[in-house]
Amino acid sequence: MATNVVHEEKKKYEATETPPDQDGLWKNLITELFEKFMQFFAPRLYEEIDFTKDPDFLQQELYKEIIQGKKGRVAADQIVKVFLKNGDERWILIHIEVEGKDGADFPKRMFRYFYRIYDKFDREIYAIALLTDAEKSTYHNQYRYSFHGTELEYTYNIYKFDSKNIKKLEQSSNPFAAAVIAGIYASKTKNDSQQRYIFKRKLMTQILQKFTMSNEETHTYFTALLYFIDYLLQVPEELKQKFIEEIRPLIGKEEVLQMKAEKEKLSPTLAAIFAEAKEEGEAKGIEKGRAEGKAEGKAEGIEEAKIMFAQELIRNKYSDETIAKLTKLDVEVIKKLRKEFE
Repeated sequence: MATNVVHEEKKKYEATETPPDQDGLWKNLITELFEKFMQFFAPRLYEEIDFTKDPDFLQQELYKEIIQGKKGRVAADQIVKVFLKNGDERWILIHIEVEGKDGADFPKRMFRYFYRIYDKFDREIYAIALLTDAEKSTYHNQYRYSFHGTELEYTYNIYKFDSKNIKKLEQSSNPFAAAVIAGIYASKTKNDSQQRYIFKRKLMTQILQKFTMSNEETHTYFTALLYFIDYLLQVPEELKQKFIEEIRPLIGKEEVLQMKAEKEKLSPTLAAIFAEAKEEGEAKGIEKGRAEGKAEGKAEGIEEAKIMFAQELIRNKYSDETIAKLTKLDVEVIKKLRKEFE
């Protein structure tokens, strides 16, 4: 049988000028790489889970019924149902607290999540909270209640980013070690774009060295991590192009083309590299087509590829000038495409 996690309906997380949806990015990554998530954050429980049975992520309706009975936004919670190797069923509650500043009511919230699930479904629950703020926090892992002899103590697991050593995390081959580093960098560089760019470039280089594209498993880690990091560690417009230019030589064009052929969701960086690789391939096709009298058709193919790439960049909020540089299209054409898109 499988592991079940309660979570919101999966959606796309687009890069914008506003801060990224960190809750959504984390949930997306956990869903894609759940086994590695459990191996990294809950190694003892991981050893007991039967991963031959896919984890079962609960649907939106159940999420609303259990979690959203309280006021406020709780976008980061997931409940996963898993089965152990001995056949027992367990539920895993994952809560992601993004950059919380006041942890005073946090233990009570964790207890509420627990008793709602337990009361409704009578399931044994493993609960863990990821506290992504890299600054020292006041969050605790216990909720205590006492009133005239009526007492209760609820303890849950927490993973605090502020206490983690980056050098030690860099030695891990688990993709979530890199995700935690990205979370620490995102928290530390909220007001320093240049430093965030340096961290992003360093982290991406390490990931490219660690997870080869030729291996199917590590290829999955790479594409999921790059998507996560590209959106989590957003940089200003002038640094986006610089990042693309510095990362491009580290990723083989054929590998990027293969990713697109397999219809994988590309991050903005990979989309830009893919467009360049495709354009070079089309250019070679034009030369061959000319010899065969087919240059016109090839030219049309290049133009179509440029337009498709421009549309993707418009969706990701790139400026007209940057899109023109990346696609070699005229700015007026970009403006027309943007108007059609809007």
